[in-house]
Amino acid sequence: MGSALRGTGIVNPTIVVQVSTVVLNAILSPIMIAGWLTGRPMGLTGAGLSTTISVAVAVLMMLVYFVRLERYVVFDFGMLRPHWDTWKRILAVGLPPGGEFALIFVYMAVIYWTTRDFGPAAQAGFGVGSRVMQAIFLPAMAIAFATAPVAGQNFGAGRYERVRQTYRSSVTTLSALMLILTLLCQWRPDLLIAGFSDDPAVIGVGEDFLRIISWNFVATGIVFTNSSMFQAMGNTLPALLASATRIMTFAVPAVWFTTLPSFELRHLWYLSVATVALQAGARYWMLTVEFRKRLVAAEPAAR
Repeated sequence: MGSALRGTGIVNPTIVVQVSTVVLNAILSPIMIAGWLTGRPMGLTGAGLSTTISVAVAVLMMLVYFVRLERYVVFDFGMLRPHWDTWKRILAVGLPPGGEFALIFVYMAVIYWTTRDFGPAAQAGFGVGSRVMQAIFLPAMAIAFATAPVAGQNFGAGRYERVRQTYRSSVTTLSALMLILTLLCQWRPDLLIAGFSDDPAVIGVGEDFLRIISWNFVATGIVFTNSSMFQAMGNTLPALLASATRIMTFAVPAVWFTTLPSFELRHLWYLSVATVALQAGARYWMLTVEFRKRLVAAEPAAR
């Protein structure tokens, strides 16, 4: 539903839903993982349950929007007959980003597995910290989400210089915004965590996570922009390959870290910063190759 809206240039409802559900997930994570307020910690089960509830709320909110408010993109049950050519095109573009979401699951699973011996407070601190990070990313994600339809429309029209200009504008704006968010997390990350937990152990882990992980915010902005550009040009496989490279360079060292007696949580956060930087570099190189291959045809003379 969100993608259908983005394709028509409507992004506000999707952002509102994302903000609401990320905040809900951030509130539920310490409650269900560490037992905050309830006194009944659920550990990893609580992490999964809080995410499931948040996703269910997101689906409900989008359904309410489509049924009651949306008039341009609507459900037409008379069009449920399969259109196989359309399915094929959607899957060709959509399966690689789906694979990226699967790799995000692997990344999260590796972190929760490697932090299991640090106790529920550590896992709750990471859970809250990661949700806070997602929340403050939402303005940047809004820019990245808008990049794909704008660049895609110009790509389809053969306005290749506009495609490049869209990329330059997006990556510049995102980098500046991410730099501001980095400074915020370097200044007082504890304030961002304290709103969701008063447990000093949870706040300590979340604070440490945000202060270290914020060093990759600018690189993450580049990753967001590059992913949108691959979607705009209809070739999403390079982005998946870059994500797979990041998982391999993160998961293997992370598992090895657990065998070391000196292993600390911050080692994971520093490793994540390094691998995101590697991923950003790989995607940028792949995107320049894609530009050279696909943005070479002569543009129409009319403007």
